[in-house]
Amino acid sequence: MEKMLAAVFEDVGKLELKMVPVPQIRKEDQVLVEVEAVSICGTDVHITAVPPGYQATPGTILGHELVGKIVEKGEAVGHLQVGDRVVVNPNDYCGVCQYCRKNLPNECENIIPLGIDYDGAFAKYCLISGKVAYKISEEVSSEAAACTEPLACAINGFHKVNILPGESAVIIGCGPIGLMIAMLAKASGVGKLFLLEAAPYRIAFAEKLGLGEVIDVKSRNAGEIIREQTGIGPDYVFDVTGSQVVQAVDLVRKGGRVVLFGVNKKSVSQVAQCEITTKEITVHGTWLANATFPEAIRVLEEHMVDMEKLVTDVIPLEELKSGIEKLAKGEAVKVVVKP
Repeated sequence: MEKMLAAVFEDVGKLELKMVPVPQIRKEDQVLVEVEAVSICGTDVHITAVPPGYQATPGTILGHELVGKIVEKGEAVGHLQVGDRVVVNPNDYCGVCQYCRKNLPNECENIIPLGIDYDGAFAKYCLISGKVAYKISEEVSSEAAACTEPLACAINGFHKVNILPGESAVIIGCGPIGLMIAMLAKASGVGKLFLLEAAPYRIAFAEKLGLGEVIDVKSRNAGEIIREQTGIGPDYVFDVTGSQVVQAVDLVRKGGRVVLFGVNKKSVSQVAQCEITTKEITVHGTWLANATFPEAIRVLEEHMVDMEKLVTDVIPLEELKSGIEKLAKGEAVKVVVKP
């Protein structure tokens, strides 16, 4: 049986590079993808942390933000062909539960996450359901294509607002998703854009991108600066950290919108509900990607945003652990692995 090198999550704090069998198609709706590139997600960092910030099934190959080519397909897969270059929605939904039937596959009651509960893409080959694979142009670089999944998630969050030219927005957190939202806001004609961050590396990186005014929240009063420049506060606030809902509600103008993107299960906030009521604020949660992969692919194919600017490191699979460590230390933004 043919084997391949893969990064297997063995147990808490144990990520092992080992030889494993190449996956075989077992269902008629599956496709086998040869992985071209896969980016490291913050979820991968949380899974491998001690203690873990996110749970994964032991014995699972990690990695879920991938681009690759189909090398084999099941008989029931008619919309894809061998040789097609594809990106993948890693959250395989059932299609029949009540949420799927309400067109909310991202809230599927039976969702199976790739690279978390079944074998993922930190390997030469990855086996997936054909329904979560989407064709992407050969013209899109492997580095940019590997960022399609987080971009699709960012676009799902962006759908919760309707930024018009000249409006103002604040993004709390300058990680990959925060910077992607900033790029989307810029492409939508946002007027004043403020990016709030505390980590020195990310502050310097965000400043180089020139998307908006980057505010070091440790040394400057973000609220005063933003209110002075907007008069009444921003139209929109995106919290991409998962812990700043209180600050977001405080910053946004009356009648404005707050979008909560990041997930931090350890963060518990006390919000004065009367602030939301009396300011007539709309607060949105956003989770994963909901039918936004085609849109993300168009954004990349039409070069509406430059994802390559967010890629700080490109490494072989053998250096995966060092890439994860670099992200955990806040010394990288997007790390792409090429198996």
